[in-house]
Amino acid sequence: MEKQEKRAAARYEKAKPSVFATVQDKIPDGLRGKLELAFCKGFRLVFEKGEGLIGKTYDADQLCGRYEQYAAAVRTKATGARLRRLRRGARSAVRGGTGVALAEGAALGVLGIGLPDIPLFLGGLLRGLYRIALSYGFDCHSDRERRYLLLLVAASLSKGEERERFAASAEAVAAGGALPSLEECMDAAAGRLAEEMLTAKFVQGLPLVGLAGGLRNVPVYRRVTACAARAYERRWLLEQENREK
Repeated sequence: MEKQEKRAAARYEKAKPSVFATVQDKIPDGLRGKLELAFCKGFRLVFEKGEGLIGKTYDADQLCGRYEQYAAAVRTKATGARLRRLRRGARSAVRGGTGVALAEGAALGVLGIGLPDIPLFLGGLLRGLYRIALSYGFDCHSDRERRYLLLLVAASLSKGEERERFAASAEAVAAGGALPSLEECMDAAAGRLAEEMLTAKFVQGLPLVGLAGGLRNVPVYRRVTACAARAYERRWLLEQENREK
């Protein structure tokens, strides 16, 4: 798992500049702060009012039942095939949400709408993260898990020392350490999302080229959920190892 995470981080570090880089000098001053605030408000809105609706879009009991079945098989005899079956539920959340992210971003991009889609995007992103958490048997609605997920979002969209710092904070939360405030974790995730999507959201707000900006939802969704799937698998394996000691 560590090798997979290092390879993924290295690919992200070496990624080519966005195709939107040519319009960066046209972005109005203050848009980053506005976008960061919009993401913070979006997280708060989803946590306070949207989780019930998100829960209706997937079968939590089925995910938990599948987890219990596959996890029991791995604990009985850990083989590559059994671990892949356990992993399959989490990976399906990565693949399954991509189409939703694409549809949301493209539809609003065609209309030239850049910021109002943020709660929709965050709802879809959290839906994918919740499904991943449940696929490994973790309660995705606890205060601790919310903070863990937000720190994973921040880590997945960061580079170098900043990525290591967010990842270490997430691991400390998972290990039962002191909880940072929810506001602090939302600020961290919102800041990285704002930085990652700043230019795309500006472009998405332009009716003639908005579709291109809306397509940015997909790689961001895929990046965050893929990193989360690896993090949860590593966390689950570590817990199993500790149980056997």
